[in-house]
Amino acid sequence: MGLGYRVGKYEFPTGLGLAPMAGNTNLAYRRLCRKFGAELTTTEMVSARALEFGDEKSLTLLERGEEENPVAAQVFGAIPASLAKAALAIQQRGFHIVDLNIGCPVPKITGGGGGSALLREPKLAGECVAAMVEACDIPVTVKIRAGWADDKKNAPEFAQVMEQAGAQAVTVHGRTREQKYTGRSDLDLISRVAQAVNIPVIGNGDVVDVDSARRMAETGVQGIAIGRGAMGSPWLFSQIKAWANGEEIPSPPPTPMRASLLLELGEGVVEIYGEHRGMLMMRRLSADFFRGVPGAPKLRDACKSLSSLTDLKTLADRLAQAPTCP
Repeated sequence: MGLGYRVGKYEFPTGLGLAPMAGNTNLAYRRLCRKFGAELTTTEMVSARALEFGDEKSLTLLERGEEENPVAAQVFGAIPASLAKAALAIQQRGFHIVDLNIGCPVPKITGGGGGSALLREPKLAGECVAAMVEACDIPVTVKIRAGWADDKKNAPEFAQVMEQAGAQAVTVHGRTREQKYTGRSDLDLISRVAQAVNIPVIGNGDVVDVDSARRMAETGVQGIAIGRGAMGSPWLFSQIKAWANGEEIPSPPPTPMRASLLLELGEGVVEIYGEHRGMLMMRRLSADFFRGVPGAPKLRDACKSLSSLTDLKTLADRLAQAPTCP
């Protein structure tokens, strides 16, 4: 079985999606990745409880572009009734898919029983998914990890519980909660998940180029969710899409085009969040655009002091004048 899958009425021909990442996958970045072929984009994760109480900061994470079709919103929590309300609220805001985060390893999230902490509570996790499915008419999907710890890799069995509860697809990150973002994504484990269920499985972790995408596809997954590999390299989607379609793989863009994309992102972030908050976000997001560029350390240092769009334009000019990566 090759790449490509369907969730509800939504078709993903090559199965390529931008994985949700806190602090990174804002609307402006999602738009950039869609330009290069991301077929599904997902918001940063939002607290179900915060949605229930109408928290304004959380609601800003649910900015949705009209061109995002389909787009998913990701929610976290561990209370079935609360997640049911959140799923309905997400549907009412025009999202096409709601994704439950059972993968985040951050103690602030797991300490409240959410994120990857639910990997230790398959029954409760199933109840959470079932409540969401009952509450809304849009497809419910789930993002999981390999397991809670290296000696507790229960993803295949856990995915079966998710399927039985009504989830229409499962994304699996091949690291455990214990690993966080260290070590390597376990491709054998992802393959076992793909074999364990009859719903689409989307592989996630360590996809940074066409070769790593090929290795992920060989596990038998129907889709690939790209996270950190797409940061600063949104064109990665076009390269993997070309490979999946048997077409010539485009080269990475020259530095002037990278500079243009960096500025486009910055202007989009400022439009959504304002200049002050937007530039604080760009201090982090800009640094990835200099990966492999001669003089990258100095350029990254300049990112730390971004405070205005003028600063970003100056930085983009410096990137445009840098030699193109080999």
